[in-house]
Amino acid sequence: MNLLQTMQAGWLNWLLPSYCAGCNQKRAHPNHPLCYQCLSELPATDYEAQTGHALEQLFWGRIPLQSVTATWYLKPASSLQHCMHQLKYNHRPGIGVYLGSVAGKRMKQQNPSHHFDALIPLPLHPSKKRKRGYNQAERICQGFAQATGIPVWDQIVQRNQSTETQTRKDRAQRWNNMEGKFSLHNTKPAINKHLLLVDDVLTTGATLEACGQTLLQIPGVQLSLFTLAYTENR
Repeated sequence: MNLLQTMQAGWLNWLLPSYCAGCNQKRAHPNHPLCYQCLSELPATDYEAQTGHALEQLFWGRIPLQSVTATWYLKPASSLQHCMHQLKYNHRPGIGVYLGSVAGKRMKQQNPSHHFDALIPLPLHPSKKRKRGYNQAERICQGFAQATGIPVWDQIVQRNQSTETQTRKDRAQRWNNMEGKFSLHNTKPAINKHLLLVDDVLTTGATLEACGQTLLQIPGVQLSLFTLAYTENR
């Protein structure tokens, strides 16, 4: 950004101030949805450089995975929870792109040995995507791809049926609600590849597990999971 563009951005932010998606306070830069304080205070899991952590243990005996990572803990009434709500329900797709980029940079810095051939956004049913206007997982992948150079493949797996909300269901109920809801399409590019399945928030992991089991039907596939946030209140 040259000096003129910097001055123009400053004047625009003064005339039409934007507010942080986390704390709703005035922020300095019009292209960042979070203020610097909220971004610095996000509770990092540091799972990128660890193995055998609690999130990996959640899937032990359920699905064969190469790695499981979430960048931040999701705590009630936190700035990150406010961000996730706005990303999904207040038509703020840029939050997903921005946080995906930050998370991708962290992954690249903390564990450069991680190698993924493609990012797979957890699919939404077409009716829900039309209603929302976008798939938040695709926007997260967009930012992650910008930071890492890993391509996004959004046509490999699709959701066949729209499901009722998972919010008030336990793990068994969530799994029953998701069973058989995904199908594969155009799988040839994914044969013998290491895929990173991406979503916004992980709670019980039932939806990611169901989609992951479908992806593992592709010959030779290795699978890892990534979400921006992880809530321990399951």
